[in-house]
Amino acid sequence: MMLYQKIKRRIYEILDKARPGDIASHIFDISMMTLIITNILAIFIETFDISPYFKRLMDNFETFSVIVFTVEYVLRLWVAPYQYQDIQPWRARIKYFFTFMAIVDLLAILPYYMPFWRLDDLRILRVFWLIKANRHLISLQRIHKVIRAKRSELLSSLFVLFIMMLVCSVLMFRFENEAQPGIFHTALDGLWYAISIYSFAWLGDIWPITIPGRILGGFMAILGMAVVAVPTGIISSGLFEDAQEEAKEAEAEESLKLLKQMKKDLDAIKKKLDDDKEKK
Repeated sequence: MMLYQKIKRRIYEILDKARPGDIASHIFDISMMTLIITNILAIFIETFDISPYFKRLMDNFETFSVIVFTVEYVLRLWVAPYQYQDIQPWRARIKYFFTFMAIVDLLAILPYYMPFWRLDDLRILRVFWLIKANRHLISLQRIHKVIRAKRSELLSSLFVLFIMMLVCSVLMFRFENEAQPGIFHTALDGLWYAISIYSFAWLGDIWPITIPGRILGGFMAILGMAVVAVPTGIISSGLFEDAQEEAKEAEAEESLKLLKQMKKDLDAIKKKLDDDKEKK
């Protein structure tokens, strides 16, 4: 039983975020990232006309990948009690089953088992394999951490942006509907224009021709730069704060190591002095 628990604990450590010095966990992360990226490239290549040989080769590679991801998913469910140690094992597995990353893992492998029900088109859900990379890239983990920490500020800025887009879309519709009834047929057309302007993705398929509409369009273009800069600044400041916090933690850890070493040296000196005293 002790060996069983030891193996189970070790598997959890390998599957979990790699710790400094854990070679096996680092190898696992690199292997999974390589597998994920290779599969995304395979999905891209599948859109071209390829020979039956390469098609069969990629199908076999997909089968191998799904087997690996299925084993990973089952193992993560198995070792979930180590992630939630304050609750019963079966509750820990249920709790993990409904986490975001567990759902992503399930959606990543589920399409492979669905052709039996003629749902082969669901294989497009393999793009979820890219989301799995969040576990294995420190940079993605850091961005995810910052977004979670700054979610209230980000939601507030996105809410303000949404309100501004609605107001501008209604105004644009009012200004342009009479002049361009076929283009600005409803406020949704004005919303599409607002989205295009605010996202800097204007395709030139729709534009105002009235003077009030052009003035509003120019105002939206200028305001769009400021609106987009707000969430960008929030994330940038969050990354800076996270880097500072990480540096402080590293410094504190280094100081703790130094104190432990000093204590060890002092204990050695004290022991030596006691030994000399006993000899005298």
